[in-house]
Amino acid sequence: MLLISKTYDVVTEESAEDGETAEDGFVFEFEEFSFRDLVRHLRYFPHLSSSVITPDTWVSSESEQDYMTGEYRTEHLHYVGPANKQKYWVKALKLAFK
Repeated sequence: MLLISKTYDVVTEESAEDGETAEDGFVFEFEEFSFRDLVRHLRYFPHLSSSVITPDTWVSSESEQDYMTGEYRTEHLHYVGPANKQKYWVKALKLAFK
């Protein structure tokens, strides 16, 4: 199993002016994913953190706006372990972003 963490950040008009997020944190930490489930889940995260895929690459969702508050929320998936299975994270990213 691969261990994945999902983080989020919220940007408001005010925080954007300061170049900051208004809020950030974890949706979940160290959740187990099978390779197949991870590849399926990556469909919801169309943005790579880098043009070169490495074990340190993370992915991001589209920003979704809360029309009541004007805030934008973005979620991110990060590989967190185990170290000896990093190659499967890289393979999953390459499959999802080919």
